[in-house]
Amino acid sequence: MMQGNACYLGISILNSAGVTVEPVDVQDVEITVGNLKKTYLREELSYSGGLWLFPLSQGESFAQRPGPVRAQVRVAWANGVVEGCVLPGVYMDESISKEVL
Repeated sequence: MMQGNACYLGISILNSAGVTVEPVDVQDVEITVGNLKKTYLREELSYSGGLWLFPLSQGESFAQRPGPVRAQVRVAWANGVVEGCVLPGVYMDESISKEVL
């Protein structure tokens, strides 16, 4: 991804059996990318086609430092258990232009 992108990051979440986690399975999902945290319960995340969608505006992507970006997912299951994991391989390329289009 590059600074200045406005897009949805599609994130696949699988349970321990390798089955896709859907909204009916959870109380909430929290996804953190760099300094941004968004949750399903607050309607900041959406779900479509087996992917959890993390919206990213141009301003939000410009606010990320270039290079590797720390990212993680935390799931609050319907039974009250909360589990998290790291999202590997998230990288922010630096944009030459810093203008929001």
